[in-house]
Amino acid sequence: MQTKSELVGLFSTPLYKTQVEIDPIINIDFLKTIQYESYPDKTGSSSKDNKILLNKNFKSLKETIDSHVDIYLSQVLKIQQSKGKHVQSWINKHAPNDYSPKHYHCNSFLSGGVYLECPPDSGAIVFCQSHTQPSWTANTIRPAVSELTIFNADQWAFECHRGDLLLFPSHLMHRVENNLSSMDRYMVAFNYFLEGEIGEHTSTIKLRVS
Repeated sequence: MQTKSELVGLFSTPLYKTQVEIDPIINIDFLKTIQYESYPDKTGSSSKDNKILLNKNFKSLKETIDSHVDIYLSQVLKIQQSKGKHVQSWINKHAPNDYSPKHYHCNSFLSGGVYLECPPDSGAIVFCQSHTQPSWTANTIRPAVSELTIFNADQWAFECHRGDLLLFPSHLMHRVENNLSSMDRYMVAFNYFLEGEIGEHTSTIKLRVS
């Protein structure tokens, strides 16, 4: 009698990736008109406006992002009570040789980004395994493998293109590789929090995000 085997990815980290349409008004000429300021470590720059998705030119894109956030929360995480609320958004600009060091997004529940201008060789986004919890990819145990998979890798890279949208838990560490192209890379990053009723029975609270 043949037995049926099953591989279950317990306690996995859901990363959502899709392709969205970018309004033609959001082009390289428009992106150059936005005011930017350099990061303290000089690895790139970001828009001075940290709620850029509320700009009228991003109205259509924000509505699209909102719809995918709803899908992530209701269909992936099965959250029924509360909704996702936009709290911050900004444009990351990376000139040639710029990069984004490893980081996570604090004071947020769900984070993500949409690539607005992404030339070839402008750098992949790399998600990193946290080593604060024991796992097969812990630094103390590094067996040789025949192939890297989501079960044995301690980091995972995505080459992105204009219109790519990514959603991920805000605690997930990530970085962006050096921009090796001769053009600037632009992406809008954002944070969402939960708003409404959260929890059940004696642990229920109501949150309002401003």
